[in-house]
Amino acid sequence: MIVPMHKLTVLLFHRAKDAFLSRLQELGVVHIALSAQERPAENLSAMQDEIRRLEKFLGAAKKAKGNDVVVSAGTTGEEHAIVEIVRDYELWLQEQEQLLKQQEKDERLLENIAPWGNFDLDSIRRLGESGIRVRFFIAPAKKFDAGVYNTLWQEEISRDTTYVYFVVFERGEPLALDCDEFEYPSRDTEALQAELAERRSRLKEQDKTLRRLFGQQARVRAYLTQRQTECEFLRTSSGLVSAVDEKVFVLRGWVPRPQIATVEEFLKREEVYYETARPQPQESVPILLKNNRFARLFEPITRIFDLPRYGEFDLTAFFAPFFMLFYGFCLGDAGYGLIILVLTLALRSRVPARFRPILSLVSFFGVATVIIGVISGSFFGLSTAELTVPQLVWLKNAVLVKQEDLFYVALTLGTIQVLFGMLLKAISRMRQSGFMAGLSTLGWMLFIIGLVRLLLPSIITASPAAWAAPLTYAGMALILLFNDLNANIFLRVGKGLWEIYGVTGVFGDILSYVRLFALGVSGSILGIVINEISWSLRTIPYIGYGLTFVGLVVGHTGNMLLGMLSSFVHPLRLTFVEFYKNAGFEGGGKPYRPFRRIQGA
Repeated sequence: MIVPMHKLTVLLFHRAKDAFLSRLQELGVVHIALSAQERPAENLSAMQDEIRRLEKFLGAAKKAKGNDVVVSAGTTGEEHAIVEIVRDYELWLQEQEQLLKQQEKDERLLENIAPWGNFDLDSIRRLGESGIRVRFFIAPAKKFDAGVYNTLWQEEISRDTTYVYFVVFERGEPLALDCDEFEYPSRDTEALQAELAERRSRLKEQDKTLRRLFGQQARVRAYLTQRQTECEFLRTSSGLVSAVDEKVFVLRGWVPRPQIATVEEFLKREEVYYETARPQPQESVPILLKNNRFARLFEPITRIFDLPRYGEFDLTAFFAPFFMLFYGFCLGDAGYGLIILVLTLALRSRVPARFRPILSLVSFFGVATVIIGVISGSFFGLSTAELTVPQLVWLKNAVLVKQEDLFYVALTLGTIQVLFGMLLKAISRMRQSGFMAGLSTLGWMLFIIGLVRLLLPSIITASPAAWAAPLTYAGMALILLFNDLNANIFLRVGKGLWEIYGVTGVFGDILSYVRLFALGVSGSILGIVINEISWSLRTIPYIGYGLTFVGLVVGHTGNMLLGMLSSFVHPLRLTFVEFYKNAGFEGGGKPYRPFRRIQGA
């Protein structure tokens, strides 16, 4: 559900503004709506740049898990020391980049001169001083062996399967040879190896420096929290609207209804004028979600798409049971569900607290998968409906739905969710605009139910559908008469006829739920194939059963991981497209972000 909000308006005298904002930030419950045209605050840009630098440092420290040294946090006022730590890290990055580039260059040079062997480069220089040039060439082995260069003063140095490396001694004008010439560097092998060893030694020293810097991350994190709080204060202070020549400022904000008494008590102690009011329909109100423990686990899924607009239903609690059921339907194997459930429960005590809600959510997915797998008779690709072992007869009796009937189950679930979405849309319209505003949507519900009963009588029941036709006509009447309350009756009928023409879209939405059946069956088929292929390996002498075990583990692991991904993505699509559309979801809500001190990570 969406927590109700109260609008807060406060008039501030300019001299008391910063002191009041500081105390309001300590209170930490008011979402402040800043002016659309914020005045540029002094030092705000520099502070934001500093925050980015601090975040970059902490991000690198978090990645370098092996370099994390436990050091107690210092005081948050040691600004100069923290700035020095970050500056040293940035200098370290620059030097590290240069050393790595130079090391790569030296390694490449050593690789290039390796075929020429190790010799005294001074000897080459002395020959040059006496008028004899020494040039280095690389030629194809076939061309060299054909004697093309026999007329030259040349000496073969080395060769590989493709090329010959040789040197040419010459006087006078340089000769033009039909092969590649190699420019030997100004340093020989020993000098390059010495430089490379020195750079590697410096890189090791760099690692020690990095560990020392990252060991200060607790101090940096505390200082970052302080600077983020100061930045938020400065941004808010500069974003207030000036009412009277920079003498009086207007603070407009929003307070959750459960906190309004606390805020009013706080304001009564302040030398300010304030008013509270309920939000108007056209106002942009921040959204704060509050759900029960089960639905709260699905709020991250809600935020993937968009937050609801204030006045809409928060659909989290309404799609949560469907999403969980759809996940189990898509994966549909009790064995896979048991593995997911056991792993998530085992990991709960080993992960940070912020990740536990995600594990709890996945645990519910595992429970749904076990339930669907049991009632459909699927266990690691085996059909429990075909069990003949007396001790496992209870599993056979638990099968309530045959694989071939899952198609109709998927369509039924789709119909239920689409109609449920329409019901929520009708209730929402009645809440916002009155009872008659939701009658058109109720008409759609009656129309769809009656039409389904008329078109598919043999699936639902064989008895005559005496109520189906009247229900269909009643739904059509509501659609024609109440589709647009602002239009005259003739225009309403025309619009209603056009809407009824689009009934195929509703049936298209329902047919989209066939993907639940398709994913479940495809996963079961893959499980059967894995079992058959793996079991056929048992006939291989000596290692047959070992290969069978490996094949089962690898195959079912891959099938389960692929199924887990698909089982999340496709219910996500059904929720955000089919369900949200039929529930009339508009979205566009902005999250509630109270003006408060930033809490350290």
